Amino acid sequence: MPRYQIVINQDFDRPVGEVFSVLADHNRLGQVFGVPVARIRDGADAPNGVGSIRRIGPWPVGTQETVTALDPNRRIDYRISRFGGPLRQHQGRIEFAETDKGSHITWTIDFSALPGVGRLVSRTLEQGLTRGLRRLAKQR
Repeated sequence: MPRYQIVINQDFDRPVGEVFSVLADHNRLGQVFGVPVARIRDGADAPNGVGSIRRIGPWPVGTQETVTALDPNRRIDYRISRFGGPLRQHQGRIEFAETDKGSHITWTIDFSALPGVGRLVSRTLEQGLTRGLRRLAKQR
């Protein structure tokens, strides 16, 4: 199966801590991206920490993602852990950095999928994430 990668960069005129607090909170992601998102299992050390699971999409068909690493205000790693459909080996990383004007994130997603499906999923994910992050950047 071919590999696909999405890389999205977004600047914010807010401190890293504010942006991190929104993107690390499973229950707030739905507001950012306009899809149902809910934390269905707390992490080992924090509700949204390592081991926490979020469902994206309506129950019972939503995809489940598990946080695999978390370094506050620096990085969140996650993977699809259940109901990935045609996607395989899906892994995401959100990296946070301070800038002179506020903060910057780089969101990278790597996955395998069938050729036609992979391109479609890649395009759809990139458009949805970009739109949501731009909307978040405009909020105050």
